[in-house]
Amino acid sequence: MIRLQGLYDGVSQALQERQTPPPEVKALEETNRHRQAELTDLEALVVTHQDELREVHKGEEEWRLELEHFQKQKSMVTNEREFTAVISEIDYATKELDTRKTRHDELDTVIQELAEDIENRQQARPEEEAAQKEITQGWEATKEDLKLKVQKLAQDADSLEEDLSPKSRALFHRLLKSKKGIAIAAVADGSCSACHFKLRPHLMQRVRRCEEIITCEFCHRVLFREDAISDQGDGEG
Repeated sequence: MIRLQGLYDGVSQALQERQTPPPEVKALEETNRHRQAELTDLEALVVTHQDELREVHKGEEEWRLELEHFQKQKSMVTNEREFTAVISEIDYATKELDTRKTRHDELDTVIQELAEDIENRQQARPEEEAAQKEITQGWEATKEDLKLKVQKLAQDADSLEEDLSPKSRALFHRLLKSKKGIAIAAVADGSCSACHFKLRPHLMQRVRRCEEIITCEFCHRVLFREDAISDQGDGEG
């Protein structure tokens, strides 16, 4: 059972390693997420500016028509009061049109700069992906190695279980499931190393003899001597 527990520990560790990418892979994934988020934000910003540009352009046309209207009216005024009013409207329309033209130019510049930034980022992607490919391939190879390791350990565990009696095998698997993967525990300084429950002297003597399966009176794991690893094979425990 000691060797069997070791094999199951190995399976658990290999599975955990396979599910836990190394720091460089995690950093790579985070960098990719960050870059993609930035690109998405830039593209959304372009759309926002383009929407505003359409509104500004619409305003330009409206104020251009308004300015043309008052410029025509100027030639038809009949007195100074009407002339002053028309000039005032022309000045106002001219300022509004200039404001929209200025904003139009600003938006054109911003959209062009954003488009260039997006294009540069997209052109850089192949080089970035090439640099990242080696890291990704290395991790995929490691995962495949761990998968093969799990399969080998599982095969070894199956072979060992064939040497256990059905009763012992059932006990081991029941404990493995109920005790979070730890079915057996060494006796250290007269106590169960898993739950630290102090063994009674006569129970300690039975564990030392290794003639039968002894379980902890508190956590119910199978107990074994700390030095039993060196002489495995003396019994099922």
